[in-house]
Amino acid sequence: MHANELDDAALDAAAQAIGEGPVAMVNLVKFREAPDYPEGFAEAKPDSRSGYYEGYVGGFRAACEATGVIPELLYAGQRVHNLLAGPDDHWDDIVVVRYDSFADLRTILDSDVYARHAKPHRFAAIADWRFIATRAR
Repeated sequence: MHANELDDAALDAAAQAIGEGPVAMVNLVKFREAPDYPEGFAEAKPDSRSGYYEGYVGGFRAACEATGVIPELLYAGQRVHNLLAGPDDHWDDIVVVRYDSFADLRTILDSDVYARHAKPHRFAAIADWRFIATRAR
């Protein structure tokens, strides 16, 4: 299993904790120095940032189209400075995406299109990742 794998047990626990209604997912992303694609992967990108934004995001959007789920990108940007952070909190980018429900996100993640066209780029491009569910008060 990859360090950035979302297994069914983690997804089931998240679904239980989150419940129904809208959810915003916060992604803290640290890129690999160079992407680590499996040998012969046809859609490999030359660097990790393009592996994420072109490969992963492109595959994710294709999975959204295939499943009919329409998430909303709330924010995507580079970390510029840590004010209060631990020694391992050196994230490259922060991305926040809103879904009408966690079940919608799960539909995308469980799709064959996601497995074939997004997930390989996530594993290849991302060295470390935090994926946090949040909800408005």
